[in-house]
Amino acid sequence: MSFDLIIKGGKAVFKNRTGFCDIFVKNGKITLIKQTAKTMASARRIIDARGLLVLPGIIDAHAHFRLRLGAGRYTADDFTTGSAAAACGGVTTFIDYTSQAPGESPLKGLKDRFKEAAGRTYTDFSFHCILTPPPVRLRRTGGGVTGWPDIKRLAKQMAAAMKAGIPTFKMFTAYGARGLMAGDAALFSALETAGKLGALICVHAENGPITDLLTSRYARLKNIKALPLSHPAFTETEAVGRVSALAAAACAPVYFVHLSARGSAAIIKAGRAMGLKVMGETCPQYLALNDSRFKGKGGHLYSCCPPLRARADNEALWRAAAAGELQVIATDNCTFTRAQKNSWGGDIQKLPMGLPGAQTLLAALYTFGVKAGHIKVERLVEMLCENPARIMGLYPRKGAIKPGADADFAIIDPKAGHRADWRAMSHNTDYSPWQGMKLYGFPKYTVLRGEIIAQNGKLSNPKKFPGKFLRRTKPQII
Repeated sequence: MSFDLIIKGGKAVFKNRTGFCDIFVKNGKITLIKQTAKTMASARRIIDARGLLVLPGIIDAHAHFRLRLGAGRYTADDFTTGSAAAACGGVTTFIDYTSQAPGESPLKGLKDRFKEAAGRTYTDFSFHCILTPPPVRLRRTGGGVTGWPDIKRLAKQMAAAMKAGIPTFKMFTAYGARGLMAGDAALFSALETAGKLGALICVHAENGPITDLLTSRYARLKNIKALPLSHPAFTETEAVGRVSALAAAACAPVYFVHLSARGSAAIIKAGRAMGLKVMGETCPQYLALNDSRFKGKGGHLYSCCPPLRARADNEALWRAAAAGELQVIATDNCTFTRAQKNSWGGDIQKLPMGLPGAQTLLAALYTFGVKAGHIKVERLVEMLCENPARIMGLYPRKGAIKPGADADFAIIDPKAGHRADWRAMSHNTDYSPWQGMKLYGFPKYTVLRGEIIAQNGKLSNPKKFPGKFLRRTKPQII
């Protein structure tokens, strides 16, 4: 039998083990995996993977490309530059977000975002639907007022999105001024509805009213110190605990994005020990960077929300990751240029929040996680590949090296280190939060459905956009 691709002699990383093997690919799928043999089957392309680690293609379950900031204003990376950076970093699938106006249906938001991304990505992609309340209208609800749609309308909107292949929905406990914040009643209703439909609510957990209060209080500092002061750890931890209780009462699962605080990880651990269907995601910046980055002239370049925390939070999150108490690591990629960051003029309320991270996701975690001894490489693959595939409805097509799965791989030389330099990356920005650090784990090859899409940090064919939109199935709650 002739194959399209053979990956020869590499050390493949599975969820619970590693092993030397040959991997055979036909028509974009993994056809056969067997022990390395001296005999050579025929193939259109053979990758000599001796001395290399063969990982499944990385899934970035939380990315923001071409995020609209206002009229005619967007983040620096669009779907082309963002997916280029992702591909060069070993990511073969990313999940972005819809961005419909308040009151518009999630399905409309999905259709609009699909038009922006289709035919412009180097990797496969999908979207989470953001659930936003409509413009507030006075409406009697037990003596109160709310702008959230009634439960029947909410269920209909969510069911329509699920039919289109989107089973995950994001809600916020903050950002009231932007029309995104959901109150407890709205969260509870959405969680109940998701539980009945088999969908999953993903939550940005911060206590919005308190962060708004503290932001107005500390804005007068005209200094980046106002960021951690206005978003202290308890504002995240409180929201995680509150929403976990709501999810338990609704008999529904919940997934928390970009957790940054040790207390949040402790709540996830305790909730899971009690049998609650709670899952947590963290990001490389919350594992390997800390609030000392705010010192100095360029401290505002490290602004993200929630903000970088203390070293003790880094250490606690690593322990939670190693123990399986957190389930996913993703980037929350949100790219800005220096000029965009500098435009804040010392006003914390105008400071763009977010960091570029698609191209450094795997390398940062391999360096500060695996090489530093915090986690094993098998656990890294579980959190970057299999878990996000299962939770986000992509498994078994994505997330694992197994026959029948898409032939997606990130193939790395574990001994090769490179200084992180924004000038050598594909992000559309002029800085990197990892600048100058020696990182290991940048892929030698990134393979998407059997085709090499990037090699040694460069796109194989910048004029070809092989990325496909992925319709997802119902989430697996792990």
